[in-house]
Parts: sequence; structure tokens; C-alpha cells
Amino acid sequence: MKILHYVDSTDSRLGGVPRFVLDSSRVMAAEGHPSTILTLDTTETPAEWMAPHDGSQLPSMVKLPRPALLGKLFGPGEMRTIRRELKKADVLHVHCVWSPAAYQIAAAARQMGVPYVVSCHGMLDDWSMAQRAGRKRAFMALGGRRFLEKAARVHCTAQAEVDQSKKWFPAGTETIVPYLIDLDPYKSLPGREKAASRFEFLRNGTPTVLFLSRLHYKKGPELLLKAAALLKARGIPGQFAFAGTGDEAYVNSLRSLTQQLGVADRVHFLGQVIGDEKLSLYQNADLFVLPTSQENFGLVFIEAMACGVPVVTTKGVDIWRDIESSGSAQIVSYEPEDIADSVAGIFADENRRREMADKARPWVFKTLGKDRVLSQFEQMYADAIATKGKPSQRTQSLGWQARPMPQLARA
Repeated sequence: MKILHYVDSTDSRLGGVPRFVLDSSRVMAAEGHPSTILTLDTTETPAEWMAPHDGSQLPSMVKLPRPALLGKLFGPGEMRTIRRELKKADVLHVHCVWSPAAYQIAAAARQMGVPYVVSCHGMLDDWSMAQRAGRKRAFMALGGRRFLEKAARVHCTAQAEVDQSKKWFPAGTETIVPYLIDLDPYKSLPGREKAASRFEFLRNGTPTVLFLSRLHYKKGPELLLKAAALLKARGIPGQFAFAGTGDEAYVNSLRSLTQQLGVADRVHFLGQVIGDEKLSLYQNADLFVLPTSQENFGLVFIEAMACGVPVVTTKGVDIWRDIESSGSAQIVSYEPEDIADSVAGIFADENRRREMADKARPWVFKTLGKDRVLSQFEQMYADAIATKGKPSQRTQSLGWQARPMPQLARA
């Protein structure tokens, strides 16, 4: 089958959505499903994808100019390009919920009889919907609900995501499928030396807590800094590595908070770390902690676990039940005291920490391996194609999580 994706950007610094689109399209193309990505920004797209090729093994890229018409819509020239790509596709996969341009592309797909799938990516979770709530409700009223309910499938990654998001598209059809991740880079890890040679503090033998994500208040870095201060006050050794970028003013506020809390000697801001160096950084960590308010899937948790690192996080992650059941993750509240207690408890019991670490990699490769998840994606797309844009009102779970869905209030 031929798959056409639309995503605003392929820059992974913007979060997990670009990473998922790149990974899933790479895997699908390699398995004989030609994939094309429509995007406004090709940052971090592999160079070979941009060069002319036959599309049999690698995804193809089509870069569009930013929508310039009133309402952030595409003009006639861009729509001709989009319709040309839609004509080649069996199914369209949209990765934007709050984009008028995405609604425009989906409308064109409906006109041409091309079914489409929408991935929520946590954008309809309760925390997300509480941000700029009035504006988002207006989007829903002016076209968002129709956009979702006309989708052949609305892709969620967990039952918890369905429970929060379904009220915004009550007549639509959701499918629960985990992210399709390219796990090949994790099969043979680079070792600790690559990151340790760049970051000297990793060589001092002190237990290391890693926070790797965008530096954004949603991710809870302040909570971890306050937990670091509590651990220092208790005399518990530990150092905290923050890897990621964010708004300059916000990052500066975190640096100031570090000074105010008296933990500057324990905290290291590393900036963005990518590639093998990122994997090596994970391997240097004794514990991965992300006290986030909202993640629908949280690729960083899977990355950490695939590198053999135990995880501490919150119920803000929609797949928290799944990673907790792996035996390699502990779920805590949003209180710095609870985070500090968890870190202290794990560091105090090395046998327990090693047991959590030993369970992490096997769980990732068994649960999220390509052979298992690829078939679920193929089925999702096949089901979408079979509807021809006429979704039925039912819920599907393709083997990831099959829990009863509670009755949800209509919007």
C-alpha cells in the first residue's frame, strides 16, 4: 500500500511526533509500503530521502511552502501538488490536530476518495486541552470535530488516550496501536565511552539521573530540580544531567532555579544530544526520570528502556500502566518529595535497580518489536482503505491494549 503522511516538521527537537513520522515511514518503506512525507520543514530528514530515488526502500519527501493565505491555508499551486500526491496514495496519515492546512488536505482527500488516518499524539489529552482551552474549543467547533469524525481511523497509542480524547470526536472510530519505532539502532549499543569522553562528570563514579527531553514546563524539570535539592539535603549522592533544548528564557529560569536551590554542583545542562552520543548518554545513566504532565506515548521512555535504563515517571504518560507492568519503571506523583523518595529508594537498593534495568531491554524488544507492531500498522491502514472514507462507529484495539472503554460524555 502507498502511504502519504502530512506533518508540519521533521525536526525532532520539536518533540516525538517528527521522530515517529520518520521512524514509521522508514520501516514501512523498507517493508514494501512506499511512503511519502508532505512537510513544511525538512530539518533532520536524512539526505538520501531528499535525493531522487524510486521509493522502493526509502521514504520520499515533498517540501511545501508555508501556508500563506488568510487562515494559514495553502494556495492553488500548493493544492495542485498535494492533490498530485494524494492521487498516488492509498491512504493519507495526518499528524496535526490544530492545523487549518491539515483540515484542508483532509478535505481534498475526502473529495478524491482517499481515506485518511489522524494520529492524536496526545493533543486531545485533558492536560493539552486545558492549554488555550477557548481557542481549542473554537477549533473543534469550526472544523476539528468534523475533521476527526470523517477520518477512517483516529489513531491513539493507549486506552488512556482514548479515554481522554474520545469526547472530542464521539462519532469517530479510534484504533489503539503503539508507535512503530525503528529499534535497529538499539540492538547494538555504542557503549558508555562516547558520552563519557565528552561529558567529564560522567566519569566521576557518582550515580547519575538523566532527564532527556525538551526543556519545557510540561515535562516537569522544576520538579526534578527540587527533588535534587531534597536529595542533597538528605546527604544522598547523585548528579542530574538535563539533555535537551528549549526556549532561551525558560532555560535561563531553570539555571536560576538551580542556583537558588543550591544544586549547581549536582546539575549539568548538556544541550541537545543526538545519535550514538545520545544512546551512550543513556548507557551512562543509572536512572531516567521525567516527571511529565502529559505524554501520549513518550518515546524517550522507550529509548531509555531500550538502553537498559530504569525509569521513573508519572501517570501523565498515557502508557504508564504498560511501562510499569514491565517491571522496569516506577510511577510517582507530581510532588518533588515523591520523586526524591523514589530516586533514593532505587539508589539505596542496587540489586533492585539492576533487576529493573535487566527487564527493560527485553520488554521493549518483545512488546514493541517491528514484527509485532508493523502488522498492526498494516492492519490499521488496510482497515482505513476498506472504509473508503466512511468510518463506522466502533472501537478497535489491534493487540496493544484491550481494556474496556468507559462511557464518555459527548462534547
